[in-house]
Amino acid sequence: MVCRISPRLTFVFALAVASSSLAGRASAQTAAVAAPVQPVGAAAAAPPAPAITDAAVPAPDETSPVVGTIAATGTRSPNVSYGVAVRLRWVSVPAWMLNLFTKRNVPLSSWAAAVELMRRKGEFDFILSAGYQNMSPGDGNWLGRGHDASIDTDYVQFKGLGFVGVDASFVWHSYLNDWFGLHYGAGLGLGIVTGQMLRTSDGTGCTEANAGNVAACHPIGAMCANGICSDASLASLNPGGSASTDSAATPHRFADGNVPPALPIVNVLVGVDFRLPHVRGWEAKIEGGFYDAFFLGGGVGYTF
Repeated sequence: MVCRISPRLTFVFALAVASSSLAGRASAQTAAVAAPVQPVGAAAAAPPAPAITDAAVPAPDETSPVVGTIAATGTRSPNVSYGVAVRLRWVSVPAWMLNLFTKRNVPLSSWAAAVELMRRKGEFDFILSAGYQNMSPGDGNWLGRGHDASIDTDYVQFKGLGFVGVDASFVWHSYLNDWFGLHYGAGLGLGIVTGQMLRTSDGTGCTEANAGNVAACHPIGAMCANGICSDASLASLNPGGSASTDSAATPHRFADGNVPPALPIVNVLVGVDFRLPHVRGWEAKIEGGFYDAFFLGGGVGYTF
């Protein structure tokens, strides 16, 4: 039997066959491009190695903490330190200074000691100190300027006269090498006065010429030898009197009420420093200056 197919169906069928043939050829070509042809009997090629580039490995950040170390957590600046020190000084008020106010006097040669607390930043020190300074000259005759030697010359005794002082100082350092340097500074403070000053009028024919000679000019009735009068004999002179009853004719020892209870401290100093090379902590100093009296002394300290 002969089947007749519509020309329209024949055209549609032909298009479908052509499309299927074209799709198959395109798939084969794609596969051929994607997979390179291997020689017959050759082993499969290894996957290609990753490409090596010239990009530099980034350097570690030098500011970041190194692995395995402990970052600093303190708040103190690296050039700040604290310290404690002790000092001992020879103290003097020389005759030339006393002569500005008196015609006869006894110069001061005494001592002072103190403890210092210090804060150091770089080469600058802020120092707080507390200590005692003995201000008692030896016993002897005193005569003020503008006074009559025959009636106003006094035999003066200083009993524990001194002051307990607290002061603040500002000191700068200049080191010449790792063990030797200079320092200088100044400060102010307050001293609480201790002790007393006892006076007894001289009356044995004192004159301008002999007012400084205790053997020739001393209180009437006192026992005096080698420039010193007996304390017991002075205490026995007219006991029970007062400052108003003391005179050249009737001497009476009394405590001078003009000694102030406190006084300001003026501190000026300059000196040299010594350190142990390559050893932080111990240091020493020698210094001189003025601390309500001229002084020369030294101290040792430790910084931490």
